[in-house]
Amino acid sequence: MNPPAWYSFSFEPLFLALGAAAVYGYVRLARFERPSSIRVAIFSTSIGLIAISLNSPLETIAIHYLLVAHLLQNVMIADWAPPLLVLGLTPSMREIVARHGGRALALLTRPRVALPLWLAVWYGVHLPQFYDYALRHPLLLNVEHGALIFAGLVFWWPVFSREPQRISTPLQLAYLGAAYAGSAFLSLALIFSGRAFYGFYEHAPRLLGLSPVKDQNLGGILMNAEQMIVFFAALSYFLLRLLGEEEEAQQALEGR
Repeated sequence: MNPPAWYSFSFEPLFLALGAAAVYGYVRLARFERPSSIRVAIFSTSIGLIAISLNSPLETIAIHYLLVAHLLQNVMIADWAPPLLVLGLTPSMREIVARHGGRALALLTRPRVALPLWLAVWYGVHLPQFYDYALRHPLLLNVEHGALIFAGLVFWWPVFSREPQRISTPLQLAYLGAAYAGSAFLSLALIFSGRAFYGFYEHAPRLLGLSPVKDQNLGGILMNAEQMIVFFAALSYFLLRLLGEEEEAQQALEGR
């Protein structure tokens, strides 16, 4: 059976429904604290990233042609959308979510739990055995995408949710640094490997003249570059905040 044309749309109704549910929940939460237009735009962008990545020609290319498209899809829903979704919530919204999440959310978002969980999902879904099997079974592919979104939200919650403050700024820097260092091995393996890891893409129709190995190398470069940008931005923000806190402490000492 021939695959669909690369430019044809693929749809994942489950994630459209989840996106709609998230928007509905956001509107309900906005009754307690009206979000600024910037927060609304950030939240909308996060939902858009998930919806577009899984309901567009990108989905067709990812599941029929190129690994690099699949990896782009994964970073959009795992590394880009979750932090934007958390940032799109106001402090009151986060407090309400935390209260309704109860002990389960409190446990999962503890840094010592969230970081290993995020890394386990990140590496687990990219294992060749799981990856190839999921590409041949749409239900498991949805599980893969859902796990990436869930793990991303759990990971970024303690970074940006400050109601109440969960970890100090130095610990946030250590948390982010450990996450970047721990996750980089996957992209480096994809970049420097001379053989294709995923049998599914070895037998997939090729686009742009990319061989399976070059496709994989390019996907690793994409993954490494985007994580460098995301984590560098987050680390820079918290480093500046740490310097500001130290300056305020010094001024308080001098003012005594």
